Amino acid sequence: MWRRIIAVGVTAAALLGLGGTFGAGPEPWTAESAYAQGDPLVESIEQAQARLRDVPGDWTTWAALGSAYVERARITGDPGYYTRAEGALRESLRLHPGPSSTDPAGKEPEAVGSGTASGADTGTVGETGGGTVGNDAALVGLGALANARHDFALAERLARQAIAGNPFSADAYGVLTDALTQLGRPAEATEAAQRMLDLRPGLPALSRAAYDLEQHGRVEEAHALWTQALATAIAPADLAFVHHQLGDLAWHGGDLAAARAAYEAGPAADAGYLPLRHGLARVDAAGGRTAEALAGYAALTAASPTPSLLVEHALLLRSLGRAAEPEAQLALAQAALDLLAAGGGADDLAAAELALARGDHATAVRLAAGEWQRRRHTDVADTLAWALHQAGRHREALPLACAAAALGARSALHAYHLGMIELALGDRAAARRDLARALRLNPHFSPVDAPAAARALASAGA
Repeated sequence: MWRRIIAVGVTAAALLGLGGTFGAGPEPWTAESAYAQGDPLVESIEQAQARLRDVPGDWTTWAALGSAYVERARITGDPGYYTRAEGALRESLRLHPGPSSTDPAGKEPEAVGSGTASGADTGTVGETGGGTVGNDAALVGLGALANARHDFALAERLARQAIAGNPFSADAYGVLTDALTQLGRPAEATEAAQRMLDLRPGLPALSRAAYDLEQHGRVEEAHALWTQALATAIAPADLAFVHHQLGDLAWHGGDLAAARAAYEAGPAADAGYLPLRHGLARVDAAGGRTAEALAGYAALTAASPTPSLLVEHALLLRSLGRAAEPEAQLALAQAALDLLAAGGGADDLAAAELALARGDHATAVRLAAGEWQRRRHTDVADTLAWALHQAGRHREALPLACAAAALGARSALHAYHLGMIELALGDRAAARRDLARALRLNPHFSPVDAPAAARALASAGA
């Protein structure tokens, strides 16, 4: 059944996170929030640390600890875990690099997290003279970390090394799928995702299939698959994740009631899952519950001050006519990007979005164009198109805006950007079509852009 459902390319479900500091041994764990107490992931980290205090040469536990740091960072949004995750994973490879291999801990350590997202060759980790690799768990963890740091070319190489050593690693195919998707190679991503489904048709593989269906505009099938995935979820975090995805699907379709129902169902499984709070804040803002929305965003940005979330909060404040508050959020977004860079990561797409929010169109074009050279993803195409449009370069923007819509995703934001570019070029008929499509898909898609779309549609003669 799953083979029939994912007959199209698979796009990553963006499940990967961030990483902190590594010394001679594991550092004491301190829970960041009250709901972390009793969290299975936190407990697994504490157990791994205790094990490594007693048996510091246990390379399998070092690999598990490093991967747990990556997952913990995804949940908390704390970039302080970058170096900690990398250190644990490299210690695993140092202890067990694989048969007849060189010591990976001393081989080009800058390769992981160096910010070389351009795809330039930064070497391999733990490669043997005969092309066989050992310790695929550590390589998979490093690949996930590379994806989180947006070094997708490196993530692809690490995933392929892991697969060379263990062709039956479903996790390696997951990392490979995510990397290939972000690099703009959907046919290869489809093949990798299919192999992952063949090996282990669980929630990680199903989530990629469902997300891909959504990206290709097959929303009804995506909803059916997410509903099937909900039946496979057991852990509280997995249940919360699927409810969040169902909520997002409803949100992007403009169904506020269904989105709220899904977002509110998630906390029963995991009250600390932050993306559910994000969904509720967006629904509150769209439904006119301004006080609740502002409180939700304030709590979110305090708990997880990621650049994109801070920019979104700033745009909501700006739409309400607030004065200095939006600028304060944008300053925090810049600080978050700086912190990300200090941890070895980079996110030029988020940096371009921040530049657009600040009205710095030239910087937005430069950042988005650099990202487009590294990877041909639809979100990058859309951001670059919008930056070019804002800079007055409408003809250059149009083919990129069309490329952003090429997969068929039902994105109100992409449709709005395309319509505004068409309007600027004088194609009023095309502009009316795409602006109307944006508002039909989700009339609440942005507190700033949705009203602008309605005004532009009226001016275009709708």
